[in-house]
Formats: sequence, structure tokens, C-alpha cells
Amino acid sequence: MVLNKPMLLPSQLIEISKYAAFFHDGSVMDIRHTGKNLEFSMASAEMDKEDVKDNIILSKDDSIQGKLHLEGIKSIVIGGKSFLGRLEKKYDRGTIFDFELTKNSIELSIDWIDFPPKPEVNEFSVIKIEVEKIWWENIPNLENFM
Repeated sequence: MVLNKPMLLPSQLIEISKYAAFFHDGSVMDIRHTGKNLEFSMASAEMDKEDVKDNIILSKDDSIQGKLHLEGIKSIVIGGKSFLGRLEKKYDRGTIFDFELTKNSIELSIDWIDFPPKPEVNEFSVIKIEVEKIWWENIPNLENFM
């Protein structure tokens, strides 16, 4: 079964920075790096509906799910070292330890894990990215498109 790409509605463009703390213990589901643009598919930890102050539709598991769009990448630093390659998700799971966001930069601290039958891996990385533009696309049923 092929699912169509979700349509972006104006109500799905939200100011995600005020919800950054809810992404602690959330997950990075996918990373797509094309040219000077990056897209993180992410889900927050479970939230109480009372914590939502905007017109955000939560997923069926009461989390914020969607894509963090980073346009016009200026720099990527991983573990304190400049990174010039293509950023990708190399491991089975990426658990978000910390998520900080400003107008033109993000910092993601991620605990990466692989599951059997792959060899056990547990790697922690801090990714800092400076960009020209950041925006959030809310997709409550993101897992259907992964």
C-alpha cells in the first residue's frame, strides 16, 4: 500500500521552540540531508494535552510528530568537530537527550542505539547546526509515512 505525502496545512506550521523540552526522551526517526537542506523526522515524548497551547494535533500516542526543516545550512558541528559530509541516521534508534533551538541554530544531543541482530552499539552525539531558516511541519501520523 502506497501512502501519499501529507499535505501541509497552515495550522501545521507551529513555533516548535516552545515545545523543545518535550522532545527529551523523544526520538529521531529519520534524517534526510539534501544539498544545503536537512530534514529531521522527530517525535516528542508523550505529553499531556493540557501542555499544548497552540492548535497542534498530537499523534495517537499523545506526542508531537513531524519534520524539522533546516534550510541553507551554514555549518554542522558534531562532537565539537566541523562536519562537511552528508548527515544520516546510521543506527536503529535515536533517543533525544536534549533539543535546543534558536532562530538560526539547533543543538540536538542524541543517544544512538542499534538492536540485534546488529552488534550492540550505544553512541552519544551532540549535533550543532547553523542555518538560514528553521521551520516545523507537524505530522501527527508521521509513523505511517516512515
